[in-house]
Amino acid sequence: MKPRLRNARALLSSRVATAPPLADVLAAFNDAVVVFDREQRVVLFNPAAEELVGMPAKRALNASCPELFPDTPLIREVVDRVVRLGQSESRTDEWLARGRRGVPVRLSCAPLWERNEVSGAALVIHDLGYQRTLEDSARRHESLARLGTLVAGLAHEVRNPLAGIKGAAQLLQHHPRAHEDLAEYTTVITREVNRLSALVEDLLTLGAPPKPRLGPANVHRILQDVVAVVDPELERAGLRLQFAFDPSLPDFHADDAQLSQVFLNLIRNAQEAMTGNGPVPPDRNTITIGTRMETDFHILRSSEVSSSFLRVEIADQGCGIDAATAAQMFEPFFTTKARGTGLGLAISSKIVSEHGGIMRAAPNHPQGTVVTVSLPVPKG
Repeated sequence: MKPRLRNARALLSSRVATAPPLADVLAAFNDAVVVFDREQRVVLFNPAAEELVGMPAKRALNASCPELFPDTPLIREVVDRVVRLGQSESRTDEWLARGRRGVPVRLSCAPLWERNEVSGAALVIHDLGYQRTLEDSARRHESLARLGTLVAGLAHEVRNPLAGIKGAAQLLQHHPRAHEDLAEYTTVITREVNRLSALVEDLLTLGAPPKPRLGPANVHRILQDVVAVVDPELERAGLRLQFAFDPSLPDFHADDAQLSQVFLNLIRNAQEAMTGNGPVPPDRNTITIGTRMETDFHILRSSEVSSSFLRVEIADQGCGIDAATAAQMFEPFFTTKARGTGLGLAISSKIVSEHGGIMRAAPNHPQGTVVTVSLPVPKG
């Protein structure tokens, strides 16, 4: 054997000997990877697959494809065709059923060969949930940015006449020759001017919200401060709070005051959703506030940005929402309230976005609405 060829083989042999095991390689993948044998039973199941499918590897190993994906027949069909025909197959914009909710995914499945025969299949599932949520958030905030420029200019023009109207009403109210009956009208004028002034302030905030002053923060401390403010209101309304906190959540960077505004708005929205149709039934009088690490997103973000999020859920037992309403809830001027402005949730969403986070809304089974706030946690 020539020395050069012998040296090359020795180098290749040493590299193979020092290469990490396949399971360790797959563990580094941020996409879910599931490897099936010829009988379509699981032989490898990486950590990303555990998170996405919601099943530990010990349970998944040796499970059949139908047992692993009982509510997603498309995946079973794809794996079956790849094993039978020996041809790779890819699908985009599909849904992986997981509990009551689905996850948008992209599928890639390739055959594994051994001695010119198909010996199994490797399925790669890329979670598109975070990407889709970011796209929706970007579209919403692009619309807000355009609208904000318009309303900020309009709000500045409206603010001065409002101040003049309020000042004139107050002078008229205290004028010595004013008729007593005028007091009722001037009170109405002042009240409505105050209401419009608050709307103008909301429009200005929507157009140019203050940048958050980030500092060390603890989400449970923020929530407890908000609860201390709102708890008496809820008690008078016949409502109670239930907590499901994860005490192991790490601290993060946030503007305490701005996030307090967001959570206060969400809890009051939950209160209004439950009390808007009269007395609250005793079996549906609970607002649940939960915290945990985010599990809906399973993709790698850039090295400069956090790859993990903490999650706050505020769930009510009110009349609930449908999918169309959930998609519009954070749009400016969209409201389901009789006297709502449709700006509270839009402003809250923008505050969360300024923190690098995301807000979502969904039905709260079996009844009500759940709003989720996901906020980034710094690495290390």
